[in-house]
Amino acid sequence: MQAGPDNSSSGAPPLDMQGPDLQERLLDILQRISGADAAQIVPEARLIEDIGIDSLGFYEIMIEADETLDIKIREEDLLRFRTVGDIQRHLLTLQSGAAAEA
Repeated sequence: MQAGPDNSSSGAPPLDMQGPDLQERLLDILQRISGADAAQIVPEARLIEDIGIDSLGFYEIMIEADETLDIKIREEDLLRFRTVGDIQRHLLTLQSGAAAEA
């Protein structure tokens, strides 16, 4: 089977949202923004209280998701996130919706 052209607009490799790729990339983003240890960034970790994401950090997450994951998070959704798991579930939903539109 011959691979077809990459139809993504960003030129980034396809993101496997079901596999460990999302987890690793999200972990990296949250570590860089918060400065928290990787062991602290678990699905039940609270963004503000447990890993120290501040209001500016929420916007950094939105920018990083767009630039590194090629996923756009709306501001009103961003402000609803309370835990790492909230972000993970939202990214999965956005990616599933994008795949369904393709």
